Amino acid sequence: MGSSALMRRMLRGSVCCWAAAVIFVCAGCASFRIEADPVYFPKPPTQARVVHIKSFNSLYDLVEPSLSFAERLRGAVSPYVSVPAGIAYGAGHVYVCDVGLNVVHDWDLSTGRGRRLGEEGECTLSKPVAVAVGEDGTVYVADTGLSAVAVFDVEGNLTRTIKVPDREAYRPVAVAVREGKLYVADVANHCVDVISTADDSLVAVLDGTGSETGRLHYPTGVATCTKGNIYVSEMLNARVQVFNTEHKAVLSMGGLGDRYGDMGKPKHLSVGADGVIFIADAEFAHIHLFNEQGQLLMLLGGPKDGPGGTPMPMGVAVAEELPEGIRQLVPADFEAKYFLFATNTVGSHRLSLFAVGTGR
Repeated sequence: MGSSALMRRMLRGSVCCWAAAVIFVCAGCASFRIEADPVYFPKPPTQARVVHIKSFNSLYDLVEPSLSFAERLRGAVSPYVSVPAGIAYGAGHVYVCDVGLNVVHDWDLSTGRGRRLGEEGECTLSKPVAVAVGEDGTVYVADTGLSAVAVFDVEGNLTRTIKVPDREAYRPVAVAVREGKLYVADVANHCVDVISTADDSLVAVLDGTGSETGRLHYPTGVATCTKGNIYVSEMLNARVQVFNTEHKAVLSMGGLGDRYGDMGKPKHLSVGADGVIFIADAEFAHIHLFNEQGQLLMLLGGPKDGPGGTPMPMGVAVAEELPEGIRQLVPADFEAKYFLFATNTVGSHRLSLFAVGTGR
């Protein structure tokens, strides 16, 4: 066979390979479909108040990939989590602390794009355990390895780190932010710091080790609500306390025990716009739901490893709204008012999405 004939044959083979690749990629795009795996709480025949929508490990388990043709041909890797801890939601993005990869995943649920914060360079994270996002898109990460709160701008650049001066064994394990104030739970010093986001100055401290009302013993979670109240979970007191805008304790819920309303090891917590408090309990393998009066409403999840299960919950985050593509996963017989993300440090599916509302 002549060299020209051989070249033509090789060229035809190459074209066929590229054509096959194109057909394969396009066929994969056309067949891509995300299915919900609903589980209702409470169980029927009781009217449902929460429905589990989806268990997932990757952004692309929840959102259709938004990749260019070239990225698809190169086989771009889907963003995934290893060992998730804290979680937050803001402006269509979900932020997941990953203590396995030591990064914070920033997933855009509208575009299907993801990135990792703190992966390399000067902004390398050590052990990110909790995350909060401000109204301006600033991301605050509690990192126990760095013994500081790392602050990232909307572009994903590290702008500064925050640490309370002259304090030994500083160990931030939870963060919340609202209206110019950053709330940081320091588990080593049994306190919650209130810090100005304008100049990083210390505004107030909720402290005093003990089990009495207003005192804290190993705080592991912190959250705020639209009224400005501060919610603090305590691992060794097995409770959640509520502090008002003057930093006075006004309510306590939970306590050591194995009855409904008691807690084992409460971790992170989040508060819905309707005042419902969601508390991840790693020991009891459930998420407690309390109302504003401190009364237990129901238990969510359970120890099973599968859809609807929370075998070892760590983080929870309320999302008032989600992109339409995800809202379409809500079953037709359920009216969703808002949503809840949860993380599990064990199990085959480490992330869960729930809808909160009313079954029809």
